[in-house]
Amino acid sequence: MGGAPALTAKLAGIDATGIDFLLLGNDVDGVVAPAGIEALVTMPWVLGVVRNAAVVGVLPGLHSLPFHVARALSAIDILSDGRSGWMPTCTDPARFDTAYGASYALPPGEAVVKHDDFIGATQALWDSWDGDALVLDKTSGVYLDSTRVRRVHYEGPYFSTVGPLNAARPKLGYPLLFREPVGEIVDSTVPADVVLIAATSVGDVKAQIARAAAAPYRPAILLKSVASEVAATLAIAQAVGAAGIHLTGNPDVAAIAAARALVPATAFRAGDCWRSRIGVPRPANPFSKAA
Repeated sequence: MGGAPALTAKLAGIDATGIDFLLLGNDVDGVVAPAGIEALVTMPWVLGVVRNAAVVGVLPGLHSLPFHVARALSAIDILSDGRSGWMPTCTDPARFDTAYGASYALPPGEAVVKHDDFIGATQALWDSWDGDALVLDKTSGVYLDSTRVRRVHYEGPYFSTVGPLNAARPKLGYPLLFREPVGEIVDSTVPADVVLIAATSVGDVKAQIARAAAAPYRPAILLKSVASEVAATLAIAQAVGAAGIHLTGNPDVAAIAAARALVPATAFRAGDCWRSRIGVPRPANPFSKAA
C-alpha cells in the first residue's frame, strides 16, 4: 500500500464512492475473518478518515473479552456519532487458539454457545448505562446522573460481569451487530442487525433470509459478491428484497465505485442514525427504570 498516506488516500477514495458500510477484516476462503491487527485498534483512525460510512470491526468472537470490547466500542460509537458496528466471528479459530493459548480450544458444538455468551455479556455492559445518563451541564457542573448507571449482574456459561461499564452507553444503544451465517454461527440465537449472505441462487438466498428473519425483527440483508459478479448478484438482491450487496476480496476504489454506480442509492432510508436508516430498532435497556 505504500504506508499510511497511501492507505489514507484509499480510504478517502472509498468513502467518496458513497458506500454505506466498511468492514475491517480479511477474506479467508470467501468468509469474513478478523484482520491481522485488532479492529478495535484501527477503527478510531479509520473513522477519522471515513467520514460518512459506518465502520464495522471484525472481531474474534471466541477469544475477545466483553469488558474490553464494550468499553472500546462505546467510545468509538460516541466519538463517531453513531457510525460503528461489530462482527464477532468464529472463523479460523485455530489461528487464535495458537495466539491466545490451548485453553481457548473448545469442544465441538460449544463455539456458538461461547459466541452468543460473549455478545450477551457485552450488550449487558452497555445496558449498565441509560442513554441519557451523561448530563454534561457546564452551568451546574453536573456531569452524570448516577441513578441512571447500575450493576447488571450478567451470568452466562462462559462469561459473567457485574458492571457497570466505565464508559457511557453507545449512541446507537448497541453498535450495529453484523453476522455471516456460516459454520456454527448458523445456530446463533442473538438477533443480528445486518446479515451477510452468499448469493448463490434466488431459492437458496430466500431460504437463508427466512432463517435470518426468524429473529424478533428482520435484519438488513446484504448479498456477498466479487466485483466481477455485481450485476448478477444485484439481480438476485432485487428478486429477494435484499438491501444491497457486500463486495468481498479487497476490491480497489475503482471496483467499489463501479459497483456503487449499479446499486440504487436509495437502498437505505433517510434517518437520524444508522439504526433508523436500515430499519432495525434501537435496543431497549431491560435494566432502565423507563423500560
